[in-house]
Amino acid sequence: MLSAGWLIIDFVLVFVAIALLIVRLKLNPALALLFGTIVLGLTTGIPYEDVVAGINEGFGSLMAEVGLLISLGVIMGFLMSSYGAVQRIVQGILKLFGKRGSPYAFGLTLSTVTPAIYFDVLLVLVAPIARRVARITGRPVASLAGPVSMGLAAGNALVIPGAAMLAYLGTLSLSPSELLVPGFLVAIPSVMLTIFLYLGAMERLRWWNPARDEEVVDEHLEQEQADAEPDSSHLPSMGAALAPVLVVLVLIVAAIVAPLVGIDNGVIGFLGSPVIALFAGALTALVITMRRSGLTGQSDAVNKALETVGTILVVTAVSGSLGQIIAGTGMQSVLSSLFEANSTLPLLVVWFIAAVMRMAIGGQTVAGITAISIIAPLVDGLGLSPVLVVLAAGAGGIFGGQFSDNAFWMLRSLFGLSTRGALKTYTLGQSMLSVVALLLVLAADIFV
Repeated sequence: MLSAGWLIIDFVLVFVAIALLIVRLKLNPALALLFGTIVLGLTTGIPYEDVVAGINEGFGSLMAEVGLLISLGVIMGFLMSSYGAVQRIVQGILKLFGKRGSPYAFGLTLSTVTPAIYFDVLLVLVAPIARRVARITGRPVASLAGPVSMGLAAGNALVIPGAAMLAYLGTLSLSPSELLVPGFLVAIPSVMLTIFLYLGAMERLRWWNPARDEEVVDEHLEQEQADAEPDSSHLPSMGAALAPVLVVLVLIVAAIVAPLVGIDNGVIGFLGSPVIALFAGALTALVITMRRSGLTGQSDAVNKALETVGTILVVTAVSGSLGQIIAGTGMQSVLSSLFEANSTLPLLVVWFIAAVMRMAIGGQTVAGITAISIIAPLVDGLGLSPVLVVLAAGAGGIFGGQFSDNAFWMLRSLFGLSTRGALKTYTLGQSMLSVVALLLVLAADIFV
């Protein structure tokens, strides 16, 4: 094995190479990650046969933990989006918050109510609505674009059943019930406080310059997006819009609460298991879609979901392979010696690694899994809370999304921003959220 110094250098070089392959050569993230995994294993002295075994074991074990959960979440999300559930939920919260509170309405909705819907799908659905709200309320488009990006990021990486959060759980073999409440306790105040600070910068300090930060929106594209949205008169009731999400939450919460009140019921435990709960939510969305769009409508939505989920699963699974190889490099021994004197430092390091990976390769899921994989062998020995490790990784994975993140370019186009404007909304907004979430995690480590 390499010395501690050379091992760290090797890690840095491999991760930089992965980033360059994705950003400069436009290599698919799954292939770039697999290449980096192989190189890391071979250059750190892991035997050839163990590299192959580690790749297969990491891939398979992570898929066994979260593959079905992610698949069901994406299917449920596509079904909900097909019958206008997102639009109805946003409308309802806008009524509750009013026009002044519209940024908070979007941030709160996207971070708590709709995490089951895949990130990119939600962005496409919500951006035209948010842009219209900005125009109606007379606010800068940044005042809505930033909170949208924050809500999407928090829902994906801090809240069950966000796809990134489910993958993090699989890496540490945690139950979703262990993160359900803590995830909301970090996500909600983080999003609300960050939006407050962000609006102060954009509106009161006038950081937003429409002449330089916005571009003329293609009117033809805007009309196409408006036409694609369900007509307001055909949107579902709020009950139908929320039904799939409520089914999932009620079943999972029931399974958590039942043992606490002395109820030992196998049926409740079965129904509240994450796979069964998400399957029940997906079935609920399926029934609603069939009633509103017929058999063809539900079939089209499920087929689109399955086309999307393949890419998500492969990239997630290969990141599991990377984590398995990292575990065999001896990096945990190097970090253990660095962390002996300070029990708070590991959480900062988890956040930092995830933040650097997010900036480099763009993906929240891969960034968080990489950070968790490095620290995972040390969790018990250092007396760390696995829950706080996951939340620190989730916070780090939110930081600094930019050019290497496809959602950066999507948000730029959908909101009619310049690249400078996208950096001020997507990148700055999520980076601020990441730091605020980290501070809450560190506070929890000290006081809880």
